[in-house]
Amino acid sequence: MSPTLLSKRLRELEDHGILSIQRTADYKSAYVLTEAGKELLDVIVSIGSWGKKWISHKHHLESSDEGLLVWDIRRNLNLENFPRRNAVMQIRFLGSPAKSANWWFIFSGIDAPDVGPIDPNLDVDLYLETTLSALTKVWLGEESISEAIAADHFILAGEPELIGAFEDWIGTSNFAGVQSKTA
Repeated sequence: MSPTLLSKRLRELEDHGILSIQRTADYKSAYVLTEAGKELLDVIVSIGSWGKKWISHKHHLESSDEGLLVWDIRRNLNLENFPRRNAVMQIRFLGSPAKSANWWFIFSGIDAPDVGPIDPNLDVDLYLETTLSALTKVWLGEESISEAIAADHFILAGEPELIGAFEDWIGTSNFAGVQSKTA
């Protein structure tokens, strides 16, 4: 989704009272659900579960987008299992266009990391080299991290502490536990 289209959709959701913008402690903006938006959660979860169950696994892999996947991962990190210190993780998507092939997560203690496709020029503590389809499969619960590593779909390099805890803090999609009926 282009930034222009995303901005338009967010404005529409705000105009309809589903989202509101709040300033964070560091003067950034964050979208949060309003009371009306929170009431939609059950509907959205039901639609997501239905999609995971009934839409072809192949469709999920073919319609993946690096940016959307990375931001979904950011939202679902198990930060309580992440080592409590500053760290930088780089994800390199093999076979992806240059503009979306590299993403950086900048962790600062217990806060959700900053994420983006622009090199922050910081030392990288953990590298993940994979393909978009391989990370999508793991994210959706179609393959475990251990299976992805064993099959060389994931190549992790960096600090042993971060590699050892990777499976505990990276998380999975909210729909990973939903079994597909189309596989």
